Amino acid sequence: MKMDASEVRRAIEKLDSLSTIPVVLTQVIRATADPSSDPDELYKIISRDQALSSKVLKLANSPFFGYSGKIGELEQAIILLGYDRIRNLSLSISVISMFSKKGDVNLRNFWAHSYEVAFISAYIAESATMLNSQEIFMAGLLHDLGRLIFYKLYRDRYRAILGTDDILEMEVSAFGCDHAEAGSWFAVKTRLPEEQVLAIRHHHAPSGAPQFRDFVSVISLAEALSRRYSPKIEDDGIWTEEHDAILLELGLTNEDLEEIGNRLFTEEAEIQGFLELL
Repeated sequence: MKMDASEVRRAIEKLDSLSTIPVVLTQVIRATADPSSDPDELYKIISRDQALSSKVLKLANSPFFGYSGKIGELEQAIILLGYDRIRNLSLSISVISMFSKKGDVNLRNFWAHSYEVAFISAYIAESATMLNSQEIFMAGLLHDLGRLIFYKLYRDRYRAILGTDDILEMEVSAFGCDHAEAGSWFAVKTRLPEEQVLAIRHHHAPSGAPQFRDFVSVISLAEALSRRYSPKIEDDGIWTEEHDAILLELGLTNEDLEEIGNRLFTEEAEIQGFLELL
């Protein structure tokens, strides 16, 4: 029986009341709600959670944050990366922790796909745009957040439609909305930055984004390229005419695309390292 989108939205709104959001995520959200709040408060929150502190440091040492292997302390990470980036890292890792389950092959493959999109997005942003590659990386990591929500709330029903090329239509048929819309509701709820909310909402059709369209377009292109270079049942990056237009707009050639594929291949060790965060 088809569900109504309002049912999904209500279920998303209830996630925290069902104690499924880690306490630390709630604290991070509250601490960052006020842009003038003291960064030291965020440090205190993160440092109380040893697992989160470790994950923040490990992800902060990713090559696309520019300090690979050089950040050894949380205080150092906050100074070097800045309040906003540490906040976004903390929120992203908390969301990952919320939806991940040890030993779940489906989720492990999902996060491998997500990291690939993040890596490709950051590489494109760095080499062909003036966009911040670090912010793009985080958006790529969370672009398919809605799929995690469906998987968490309606696992059996969602697993039955995974791996189909018409996944968006199947989601609407089953839940009354697709994963892009569901993910954006949760992103708004957890106060993710607006450009990340829009990347989650419009990554399958970036021309529909009301703003930050260049940011969203890079995420969309990266997802389509990830399917070309590393196809998985968890990916849904169908190539469209919009992607052809994005390539022209960015001035990317076939040689550039080949280089992206080569870079992704050499990133395998980093991807496996990221998966150890789960």
